[in-house]
Amino acid sequence: MSENSEYSIFVTLLEQTGYKSQLQTSQAFTVWAPNNAAFAQVSSAILNDPDALKELIGNHISLFSYNTSSNQETLVKMFNDKYIEFINTSGISTFGGINLATKDILTSNGILHTINEVLEVSPNIWGYLNTNASEYPSLMAFLTQFNETVFDEGGSVKIGTNSLGQSVYDSVFVSSNSYFKTIGDLSSEERRYSFIGLTEQAYTGIYDTFKDYYYYPVADSIKANTDRTIFSNLNFPAVDIDDLNGNLVTTTGNSVNLDPNAITENLALSNGNVFVVDELNYDPKNVIYKEVFYEIENTDRRTIGNATALTVQKRFNRTSSGQFYSVVNLNQNPDAGETNNYFEISFSNVLSASYTLHLKFVPIGASKNTNLKFQLSYTDENKNTIVDDIPSVVINNQEDGEIQIGGTYDIPVFINEQKANSYFVKLKIFVDVSESQLILFDRTFGLDYAKLVPTE
Repeated sequence: MSENSEYSIFVTLLEQTGYKSQLQTSQAFTVWAPNNAAFAQVSSAILNDPDALKELIGNHISLFSYNTSSNQETLVKMFNDKYIEFINTSGISTFGGINLATKDILTSNGILHTINEVLEVSPNIWGYLNTNASEYPSLMAFLTQFNETVFDEGGSVKIGTNSLGQSVYDSVFVSSNSYFKTIGDLSSEERRYSFIGLTEQAYTGIYDTFKDYYYYPVADSIKANTDRTIFSNLNFPAVDIDDLNGNLVTTTGNSVNLDPNAITENLALSNGNVFVVDELNYDPKNVIYKEVFYEIENTDRRTIGNATALTVQKRFNRTSSGQFYSVVNLNQNPDAGETNNYFEISFSNVLSASYTLHLKFVPIGASKNTNLKFQLSYTDENKNTIVDDIPSVVINNQEDGEIQIGGTYDIPVFINEQKANSYFVKLKIFVDVSESQLILFDRTFGLDYAKLVPTE
């Protein structure tokens, strides 16, 4: 490049940013060099900012050799840690969407291509959102509350050890966001995501759809839970807009449908793309309104009337839900108040919505059927307890499947995962076999799980 005046500005900037010395080493490099005319478009603000200039020049240099002979699309990691698409198909070669003016100039330590434009540095998704925060006020108000400054061990230089033998660093600290642990690191250049840019209009629409499911006497709780759900379901592995077309995309554990016709802008960024929408028609049943499971072996939310009289023992079975089922056994007669012949489970993360109750039974070799009765209880918004006593049900000793118990239940208040929550949804299961009934019924049965199933 130094022997060709066409690159004189680029060569000067290579020296100015410190890259010249690197390109004189024996490693293999590929350079997409803008010619002199290309730099007319670069603002003086970038040229006079050492950090911005270094990032811009690094946007045109990569390790390893990339020629145009292979018919493929390649993501190339540049010196500024951005990934840029190098496409060679049907005899046409582009770098970041820019056509190559000349290509495949071989040198002793790599390959040189020429472009007639300077490739601007594209922000990543997190950088874009921060720069355009005013377009996404509710989204960014939620995400930025998790901003933090963390120690960057990889970027820090070890300068010794202290008296305790611990490493001492010339420390570097970087900005991060703890919510990325939930949705994925939107600032990472090493991963590629598609992110839904939720404008205020779209946010308001989806908030109004979801908020009633999180009804709670404390208004702040409704907003906190609804926002957490909305903003946890905007990020997914990168897809092209043409691949949406009615297909489900997987967000944080959910499958959602994004209508490509609702996308007002498709922004290409360094670690993926942002689909800007003014409307978001997520189906609650894909995102929040789902079956609520209670694995019977879960002792955290299970109480037993009398542990001497009644036992619940888990058994491993790889085909069971959670790989365990439970054997329930009553080895004493029910007392007069029926305080010794039941166990009770407490569901968590139950939406303010309508459900039916289902239990999954498994055969355990009992010789006779058993007789059970049930009591479902829950609290209303005033903390009044609503109780539904479900009559006795005969359970076949060979039963191996789900049985619906009781009717439809309208749960009035969102039940979160906190054990000490004064609002609850609980199920008591009674072994309803008196001494005189032992000739007909057994007091032992197998149970895999209980679940609440959403209704229309």
